[in-house]
Amino acid sequence: MFPRDRVIASLTKYDVEFGADDSDDELRDKLANFYAQRTLTKSPITPADQAEAAYLMVSGQLSKTTGQIISVDGGLHEAFLR
Repeated sequence: MFPRDRVIASLTKYDVEFGADDSDDELRDKLANFYAQRTLTKSPITPADQAEAAYLMVSGQLSKTTGQIISVDGGLHEAFLR
């Protein structure tokens, strides 16, 4: 989903240190951790976090809830409002 050159460009843009020998996974982890530090929860958002929200919506547990947007962003929008 995120090609190596795109990840390296983002790391460079934000002055995040990385090594030329770092694996693709290591580079993605560094970028994810950088983005996570910009949120209220200070933890990366994973596909499992997003899947949990999707499951909750289709599970029937929210059957009386309509017209809502569930943000799975670790508080990113809140962090920028402060």
